[in-house]
Amino acid sequence: MKLRKDIILPPRLRSRDEGEERHAEWLELLYDLVFVAAISILALNLSSDYSFKGFILSIPLFFIIWWGWVGHTFYLTRFGTDDLFNRFLTMLQMVAVAAIAVNVEDAYSFSGPSFAVSYAFLRIILLYAYYRAGKHLKEAKPLANHYVKGFGLVALIWLISAFVPIPFRFILWAIALIIDILTPLTASKEQFKLPPHSTHLPERFGLFTIILIGEAVVSIVFTINSIGFVFLAEITGIFGLIIAFCIWWSYFDESKGAEAKVIESENEVSKYQLWLYSHFPLLLGVATLAIGIKHVIALDLDEILPSYEAWLISFSLALTFISLNLIHLSSFSLEECKNRVLIIFRMPYYMVIILILLTGFLGEMIPGWAFLGILTFLCVIKVILSLRETPEELVCKL
Repeated sequence: MKLRKDIILPPRLRSRDEGEERHAEWLELLYDLVFVAAISILALNLSSDYSFKGFILSIPLFFIIWWGWVGHTFYLTRFGTDDLFNRFLTMLQMVAVAAIAVNVEDAYSFSGPSFAVSYAFLRIILLYAYYRAGKHLKEAKPLANHYVKGFGLVALIWLISAFVPIPFRFILWAIALIIDILTPLTASKEQFKLPPHSTHLPERFGLFTIILIGEAVVSIVFTINSIGFVFLAEITGIFGLIIAFCIWWSYFDESKGAEAKVIESENEVSKYQLWLYSHFPLLLGVATLAIGIKHVIALDLDEILPSYEAWLISFSLALTFISLNLIHLSSFSLEECKNRVLIIFRMPYYMVIILILLTGFLGEMIPGWAFLGILTFLCVIKVILSLRETPEELVCKL
């Protein structure tokens, strides 16, 4: 039996593919679903303690899952090849993510050591992939070495934390996360020399975002189905679906979140990083909002939400739209953001976000369905605002 010659290929510098259109591969989409499953499990955990305390405790766990997805996605957009070895590494990462998902529910208690080892394993796979890229590609060696050192230290700290008692374990987690974040932030010069693919990466983030929104829609529909045919639940569910549609609209139409991103100078790396990191609060807001909508659907006709739940719903929706605004502003430089025309044009969006946040005051005064109806109305207003014609001074900059 003769094997194909392309079963194992060396990493390829995909930044050279800028002249050609590049789309997500089927394996990448499967990879996304494993992460969304992990986020869904964490969301169920938050649903059982839907409060600001539960929300704050879930933030590091949400970030760890999202950051794990970001790491492999950036590697693939720079060096990915569709060969057997890459598929094997991706499969190993999927196993690690599945282990993270299994242990995320009790990560702050008895399953903490298993959670830490799972994330360390995920980082070890990624640092090996970068080591291999630096070995085969001379121009990639500086960036690869930087990442190998950073992610290697992160993996080591996570492994050590598995054998350290609480609360010192969490201190090590915090240190590891800081190093994890600083590793790419301190490599701007190397990133400029090896920029991510201008169309592939935005498409990957856009697909992950739409899958996440879709997961929120599915959870809303399942909640309605579990309650049965109740007119109020149906109406409230429609409100939730309209809000999901408005978020989708704001991401893909207003904020242009999935449009091509080209790094033309080293100064533009910071704009790219703003676009990148703004996706995390967006993920957090969408996931938290979906849980809140499910809680509203389960209410009776005259039942009022607990005050803290109403505030968390309005806060998560405001956080979602703040993130979308930051994604939009990432198309402009810092000086351009101070442009009076841009500020005036965006002012109505800011007002809607403030009104969404202030709606939290009404949570303990009106029934849950009416509260959600007001938020839906404000979301629709935001979509209508996006139909305005963009001033000519801003069009040329987008």
